[in-house]
Amino acid sequence: MANIAEYKPFDDSESNADGNALYIAFTTDEPSDESKLKLVTLTTEVDNFHVNGREVYWLSRKKISESKFSGAQLERTLGMPATIRNANTVKKIAQKYALFDKLRATDEPIGIKKEQG
Repeated sequence: MANIAEYKPFDDSESNADGNALYIAFTTDEPSDESKLKLVTLTTEVDNFHVNGREVYWLSRKKISESKFSGAQLERTLGMPATIRNANTVKKIAQKYALFDKLRATDEPIGIKKEQG
């Protein structure tokens, strides 16, 4: 998850620009070459796409609600279901997993300790 969250398919100045949003679509299989080509043809001044393994990175230069492209259209183009999340959400999930893995690596029990008194 950390690798997915840290992957940078687009320049930071674009990904972090006001009004722009980066989304990550998770698919069950890597999209076919044909699907990738179809996706490239849908690139516009507003929407740009990048495929890395089973993830599709979607840079929208407007709010997703203002884009002419949709998650349903992405699924049709890829020919498979996809779960789409904002990249900031994916980063937060990756941070939680990293913390959990760190805690799990210790011999300390994970959970809330009650103070004895």
